[in-house]
Amino acid sequence: MKNNFLLILLVSFVGFSQKKKINEEYDYINNYYQFVYEAQYEYLKDNYQNAYDLLKKAESNCPLLKQGEINEPSILTECAARLNKLEEAVHYLEISVRDYGFRFENSTIDSINTNIRNLKSWKKLKRNSKKYYEAYAKRVDLDLRNEILKMKEEDQSVRINRDYEGLKRVDSINYLKLKRIVADCDCFPDEMFPQFGNSSIDDQFFHATTFVFHINRERAEYWKPIFLDLIKRGRAPAEIYGSLIDSNLRSTGMFDYGIYSGTTSERINDFENLDKRRMAVGLAPWQLDKDILELITKKYNIKWD
Repeated sequence: MKNNFLLILLVSFVGFSQKKKINEEYDYINNYYQFVYEAQYEYLKDNYQNAYDLLKKAESNCPLLKQGEINEPSILTECAARLNKLEEAVHYLEISVRDYGFRFENSTIDSINTNIRNLKSWKKLKRNSKKYYEAYAKRVDLDLRNEILKMKEEDQSVRINRDYEGLKRVDSINYLKLKRIVADCDCFPDEMFPQFGNSSIDDQFFHATTFVFHINRERAEYWKPIFLDLIKRGRAPAEIYGSLIDSNLRSTGMFDYGIYSGTTSERINDFENLDKRRMAVGLAPWQLDKDILELITKKYNIKWD
């Protein structure tokens, strides 16, 4: 009996020790993000072949992500359509529809290359698009999504109302909730992960990075290794580590990663090594980041507040 008990313990321990985290074998920091940033820049410059080649290189190294403003599947869909790689264009559009809840009827790819409408794969995707979206919506954990939306609502409410006592209480509660959510989901709450859903679910958009800016210096020590690990595995937005550090440096007026727009080089510690630091945590080089923002502003005629 004793030997059987020891055997069960051993098997349980081995099974636990062999359990891998999602994407543990991939290194997005060294093999993915920088190709994607360069691809985004080329895409915004209408250099579709260059953007396509760079994203294909990134995809050959790590499974494709769908990061916020970049939206890799969408860029690949358009680039492939413009380069007359129509089956690939349908393939990447299908990823957007099936895996990320993008509405097929919102696609404009058939206006960029009308020949795509003649493909069997296009017609099949069109037929299946409603079914794909319904399956996507079922994967969304509505309780979890609503909890995060409520967290953000309370986070903003106490700040708008300058309720400083309430702020301490809300930040402490949200900190504990965020710890639980990240541990349970093995990722940072973001719309690129289907369990959180996108705005098509309820017409609401949550940007959980807001919570990162409100983690104080003491609590930041807990999050540093966790954020870096998640970013490396493609399980978190790449900006969260730099945001965590720079948000705690606001009182000094000097920053390590240059996260905040309008920050000049004189306000960045050890500016000569800034890009090394940024790239080491998954961020784009500082000037490239600025160039991308400028191109986005011009391309989409954005008026920043």
